[in-house]
Amino acid sequence: MNLENIGLSSKNLEPSRIRQLDLHTSNQIAAGEVIERPSSALKELVENSIDAGANSIDIVYENGGKSFLSVKDNGHGINKEDLSLAISRHATSKINTIHDLVNINSLGFRGEALASIGAVAELTIKSKLTEAGEAFEISTSYGEVKQVKPSQYLEGTLIEIKNLFQSIPARLKFLKTDRAEGISILEVVKKLSLSNPEISFKLYEIKKKGNPREILRLTSSTDHEDHECLSLRIKEVLKNAFMENAHQVDFKSENIKITGYISSPTFVSGNASNCHFFVNGRFVRDRYLLSYLRMAYGDLLEKSGFPSAVLFFTIPSGEIDVNVHPSKMEIKFKKLELIRQSLKAAVRQSLDIERFNSRNHLSKQAYSYFRKHQSFNGHQKADFSNNQNSSLDLEVDLNTSMRFDKENDFTREIKDFQNNENNMLGTPKAHLFKNFIVAQNDNELVIVDQHAAHERILYEKLKTQKYDQGIAVQELLVPEIVEFTRVEVDAIIEKQSVMKQLGLEIERFGPASICIRGVPALLGEICPKTLLIDLLEDLENLNTLESLENKIEKVFSSMACHGSVRSGRILKYEEMDLLLREMEKTPNSDQCNHGRPTYLKLDVEKINKLFGRT
Repeated sequence: MNLENIGLSSKNLEPSRIRQLDLHTSNQIAAGEVIERPSSALKELVENSIDAGANSIDIVYENGGKSFLSVKDNGHGINKEDLSLAISRHATSKINTIHDLVNINSLGFRGEALASIGAVAELTIKSKLTEAGEAFEISTSYGEVKQVKPSQYLEGTLIEIKNLFQSIPARLKFLKTDRAEGISILEVVKKLSLSNPEISFKLYEIKKKGNPREILRLTSSTDHEDHECLSLRIKEVLKNAFMENAHQVDFKSENIKITGYISSPTFVSGNASNCHFFVNGRFVRDRYLLSYLRMAYGDLLEKSGFPSAVLFFTIPSGEIDVNVHPSKMEIKFKKLELIRQSLKAAVRQSLDIERFNSRNHLSKQAYSYFRKHQSFNGHQKADFSNNQNSSLDLEVDLNTSMRFDKENDFTREIKDFQNNENNMLGTPKAHLFKNFIVAQNDNELVIVDQHAAHERILYEKLKTQKYDQGIAVQELLVPEIVEFTRVEVDAIIEKQSVMKQLGLEIERFGPASICIRGVPALLGEICPKTLLIDLLEDLENLNTLESLENKIEKVFSSMACHGSVRSGRILKYEEMDLLLREMEKTPNSDQCNHGRPTYLKLDVEKINKLFGRT
């Protein structure tokens, strides 16, 4: 390898003497950990304002915060004698000794933020202590501190940052565009405002003409109860769509409290940007919390989807460590399993509130779609095999389509089911596109995806069997032999006990073959080979953070798909009615195992609107 081609030379690799860096250089290096971009500087300043008891915070920025950034608050202010200390490294009023780190009740505590900003920018602090007669200010320019002097600033504290990273061109060139940095600033303000709904926030951007343009205005809601105050702030920050599809969370145990809001399982996005976690009032980024939240939704959530959430965790200070990184957005939990169990319980408790209600936002989507296209096409899941049998406990005639040669035949069939219109999912009226059951209850039209609905029913039955008496096994009259490599067979045999819990009885058949002797009876006639291969793939791909119990439940999802009635299978009225009645008594039947809806509802009022009837 030519070292010079990649910017290195042999001279650079020669050993050199160790030397002490000068204070200016070391401060700028240390500042890089705390202040990565304008938004990280803003986060530190706003957190200081919150710690100072402010209930009003105004923020102004220019050029994405690169050339100018200011934070003004009405907090209790800073003493004249403390101003010079405020911009010194490791100077703080939040802790006294190392032992205080186990009981941190403030957002800031490291005493690094202002010193770090002052090392890489022009910094000015103007402050007036509450009820003091005079305000004072102090300035620093890239580490050079000026004397404290009187100021005309009236109340609270005003901090201004100019020309961030101008002395460090290498850092400056890695900042993003003004627009991207402005968006990052906005996101920081939103997150901090969610955890402090009692504080009003104003955010302004200075354009080229020099006139600040209001980006965000969030009013305080101190006249409301805590949950109402939070819900109003969420509507301001995340808009109404989230709250229209949100479930309140209020979970308490001996050592943890979880409050806030989570979205309905069908209100999902393609990334985790709408998941907001706060631990003891501090916004954190934590892969465990995100993973545990998705695990808590379980089979109610699409595999590639993320829910929306604003969740607050109250945990004893001694059970967490917030001193992990200078940004203070990373956290360590002493009892991760307790966090997982508590979050799962909180989510399940919250989602059980409206278990069988139709999804309002889905109904709105359907209504909008009807208005635009005058039709609605549902999702059809791909088949796993050519098997057309279902495990519905009814006689099945695959060659019989739903035809009525005489009018009285149709009438007679409908009359038999008239008494079901009082049920939630009503009476079956038609079978459309070889997949959708159309039913009617007292005042609603119900459209059911037969494959998705039956998939959920089988899935819940598999779970019930496992925890009651174990999965019932149907022995094959002729065992099926499946060939693999020797290494693959060794790996499969290692999972033999797990396969048994899933209702699949296997054993080694020679050095490179597996013998399948039994399959779950509940699934009916399936392809044993395809089932084995799919289950092996599922077990390999599941999250390593999950418990074996959770993994098995997720595998049940694939198993249910193998045994459920297929898209393209025409059902008799008796079968449709049975499916609807099974759905009504099955938990979580409003969604399939992959988080998609099993049915949609349109009430008669909406149908009238579709046709212009008022």
